[in-house]
Amino acid sequence: YITGITKTMSRYLLSIIVPFAERDTDSIRRLNNAIACFAHQPTIEVVLVDAGRRSVLTKLTNTDQVNLRYSHCYQRGVFSPGSVRNFAAQQATGDYLFLMDADLLISQHTITTLFSCIASLQTQAPQAFCMFPCLYLSQAYSAIAATQQDYQPLLAAYLSGKVNKVEGIALASSCLLIKRQWFLGIGGFRTEFSGYGCEDLELIHRLVSFYPLAAKPNDYPVDFKTPFPADYCGFRRYFSVYAVPHLFKGDFLLHQFHPRPHIDKYHRMRKQNEVIFAELLQAQHLTLPPPLSGFEAQADFVAALNQGEVLSTVALPNFAEWLQAQQIAHGFALENYTGLFCFQGGSKKRHDSLQRKLRKLLLNPMAFFRDSKLGRRMLRKNAKD
Repeated sequence: YITGITKTMSRYLLSIIVPFAERDTDSIRRLNNAIACFAHQPTIEVVLVDAGRRSVLTKLTNTDQVNLRYSHCYQRGVFSPGSVRNFAAQQATGDYLFLMDADLLISQHTITTLFSCIASLQTQAPQAFCMFPCLYLSQAYSAIAATQQDYQPLLAAYLSGKVNKVEGIALASSCLLIKRQWFLGIGGFRTEFSGYGCEDLELIHRLVSFYPLAAKPNDYPVDFKTPFPADYCGFRRYFSVYAVPHLFKGDFLLHQFHPRPHIDKYHRMRKQNEVIFAELLQAQHLTLPPPLSGFEAQADFVAALNQGEVLSTVALPNFAEWLQAQQIAHGFALENYTGLFCFQGGSKKRHDSLQRKLRKLLLNPMAFFRDSKLGRRMLRKNAKD
């Protein structure tokens, strides 16, 4: 069933897509912070879809925002953020969609950049899109981050190799700016994914297959995780090429800290999702789910869909060298800003603790051995070969 508040139904240029389900006692605060980022943006609509058992409308502090459209659409079973985003995109009126999770923050600087990117996308092929990176805040700093207007000092702190304010980064993120009709045309998020993980990576896989910036490397199907982007391999390295230029220009989002109870059903679905994603990555031919309702079969969109996957002949640059060049070009000298390459002396990430390693060994032994020093060394060797 669907209940909610709907403001004026005039068309917007941009719709912010926010899926939500209340999972912990602090999630409402994080959601209110996210919505508040767009409080003074009347030309943007915020499409918030609450998939929880009970509506949280009375708990929101932003219900008077003229650009907020709230729907309560209870989703039975395990929360599927992709399915909820699909529903929100079908309800949206914007010509462009920006996908944003309910625990993220975005600066006014980056909101302005979204409109600059739209102006650029309007001159490009239907399948063109933009991806924005995300910085993961520490628990201590997350509580005060919503009051900050300038995010640039946080980037500088992270790049310097310190982890007291920002613990990590996601260059390849679900913070995507896409033409709404293209999103609907390629079928949105796959409904095979439910629970935590991979639904966003699979969507990016389809997006880059239609809009390649370079040829996919031989190790493209490899899922290699590391705290240091300079060491990225596989699809994460390839995806990151789309986001890195935005990072150094100060256009990124902040992830508000929250606990991740890996033993709950939502997070336990990650293993299954990783298997599904790996099979799709290794398939010889790209397959698309059917278009979502609301797709308008305009000639340029249909032509792009019929064309199928686009193969690029441009060679992917040496990522570590290219990353270093990008950083230096934006005034971050490597000798002072090591965060994308290594920790600053004496710094250690919270999630490198023995307790978290043991939990990973118990819950996901394959990932534990894959992400070990030996596993990373073998993946790097295979990538070079």
